Amino acid sequence: MLSRRVLLGGVALATLAGCGVLPEQGDPRIAPTPDPSVPGHRALQALRDALTAAASGPLDRAQADLLAWALDVNDDQYEATSLAPPADPRPTPSPAATPADLGSLTGALGTARSAFTEQALDPTTARPLVWASMAAWCVAVAAQLPDAPGAREPARGVRLPAPQEPQAAAQAALDAASAAVYGLQVAAGAPGLSEAEVGALRARLTSWTGLRHDLTAQARVASASPTPGPPWYAVPPVADASAGRALAARVQAAALPVLGRTIAHGPADLRPLLIDALGATAADVPVWGGLLERWPGLPST
Repeated sequence: MLSRRVLLGGVALATLAGCGVLPEQGDPRIAPTPDPSVPGHRALQALRDALTAAASGPLDRAQADLLAWALDVNDDQYEATSLAPPADPRPTPSPAATPADLGSLTGALGTARSAFTEQALDPTTARPLVWASMAAWCVAVAAQLPDAPGAREPARGVRLPAPQEPQAAAQAALDAASAAVYGLQVAAGAPGLSEAEVGALRARLTSWTGLRHDLTAQARVASASPTPGPPWYAVPPVADASAGRALAARVQAAALPVLGRTIAHGPADLRPLLIDALGATAADVPVWGGLLERWPGLPST
């Protein structure tokens, strides 16, 4: 179990003074007082309350499993932002005959997502990707309610991406968007997909095309053309609907750490665009059979 042991570059996050938002002196694991000026801290505590309330109510099996997983991830989010863990033990969700109405939790996830995004965009935040990843996670978890389909990523170590020059990071994001566009075009042509599936893939294709256009417009930081010899054109045709779904999940999951690295090291004015894309992508990957990630955009160990 990873809880209490999230890592950034091999160093326990709890020793990093709250991702730049808590005082550097002292041990932030020892009952820190959240700074009322830090919206992310307030939102994280409110989100924990909402998760606890939802987990304590009647749930079907899928909802119970999702909330148990979400509470475990939330433990790591406390550690990653140097907040002391909640004093009360987290509840153990148990299934009941009648599924719960999780509308309140959906609202809390939306509120937390907004606050985490605000924190990621704050120029004084030392590690904006941590908050951006938490914002994307909120979007992805909300999309799983109320049916809670799909597989979820198990506990893992987490580290920050390697440094990258801003122009190179912006170019990498442009390349990732181009790869996703081509891959989704191929996936949408898979024989056997339902009309609804083709429509959903085309909607995602439109989103990725828009991201590529917006990144290309940043001509001062990125080339208007993808890197020469792009490897994604080697993607073979898909033979059936199952292969099309797998390709849609794969190309988008591959883009997540690239978008994250650009949030961390690319031009700051790209962050709002990329944080939105990170959340939408993290939510869509499980639709096609990929994992619901614990830390979207952060490289796994």
